[in-house]
Amino acid sequence: MSEKKEIAFSFCMGAWNSVFAVPSCVVDEHMKLAGAAQLKVLLYMLRHGGEEMTLDSLAFAIGQKPSDTQDAIDYWINCGLLNEGGVQSKMITEEKPAPSSVPTLEMASLPEVSVSNALGKPSDKKAPVTHDKIRYPFDECMRYVAEDGNLKNMLTAVESTLGKQLTHTEVTCFVTLVKWHGLPCTVVPMLAQYCKSIGKSSMSYIEATGIGWAAEEIDNFEKAEKKISALTAKRKAWNTVRSALEIPERKATESELKYCDLWINAQHIEVELIRHAYDKCVNKNGKMNFGYMNGIIKRYFEQGITDVTSALKLDEQNREAMEARRLARGEQSSSRGGKKEERYGETSATEDIEAILDAEWAKELAASSGDYNYDE
Repeated sequence: MSEKKEIAFSFCMGAWNSVFAVPSCVVDEHMKLAGAAQLKVLLYMLRHGGEEMTLDSLAFAIGQKPSDTQDAIDYWINCGLLNEGGVQSKMITEEKPAPSSVPTLEMASLPEVSVSNALGKPSDKKAPVTHDKIRYPFDECMRYVAEDGNLKNMLTAVESTLGKQLTHTEVTCFVTLVKWHGLPCTVVPMLAQYCKSIGKSSMSYIEATGIGWAAEEIDNFEKAEKKISALTAKRKAWNTVRSALEIPERKATESELKYCDLWINAQHIEVELIRHAYDKCVNKNGKMNFGYMNGIIKRYFEQGITDVTSALKLDEQNREAMEARRLARGEQSSSRGGKKEERYGETSATEDIEAILDAEWAKELAASSGDYNYDE
């Protein structure tokens, strides 16, 4: 008869030797609503409880953008799990105003955008134009949503557009865009769709863009459609010029967007002429300069030239005219005693002409600062 062996069990402690507590409500109430960013922030802060940290250091530690990290912090503040004083104040005060400046239903002294205004109808009440990050508390936002079916429909449309369920922080952002900044419910989904289409679907970018649209009084569907069309045309113009000049794919500066929009959409300059201006600029200065290029294109455009063939003909005519004037001055100097004009040499006529033309362009550019005022 074989002897029965007893099997002993023991826990493989390993990582369990160092643990920290997580509130039960995080699992019970927030697992569905909180996103990866929110959970990363909470877990890291629980693990390093009592340690001082800044927004930048926290963002670096969890591998996220500071703006996304700030949104995650705001989420837990709105949920009541994180106090603003619990982390170094720099993390909150850099982007979020003090609680006393956040709109609430009880603060009657603060102007409030009515529901009729949110639907695009005229209203006597309007929030002041501000770019501060002001948000209603989540509880108040949900009260607004319960009272206004348009807000509920708007949030549903935004969730469908972004393809995800909105977090508490995102809900407060969208509701505040309507109730405080005055952006209509019908415009908000269009805003979300545009930001997503250009690869900028982070809440911080959507919120900042929405505040800008509200400041421009984009208060109906038609204005929003026109705005999106203008922004899309500007980006398309940049990509056209970037491709023609073989510029590596990158984000354009505001100045570059402005010039490309001017050349392609306003002046209808052919791409080959822009390339010609680029070549002249680089040959002269050794580097690309959109302002200098605009000075060259401006000179052509003022003479009705928008294609490179006509531009080359004009360049040749200018060279011939300059050469004729040089020879005439030389002959006049010879008839007065053979003394040559010092400004023009015999061996560098073409270079002198180019230098004079460039000097004229630079002079015009300096006078106008290369600016072009246009209405989007």
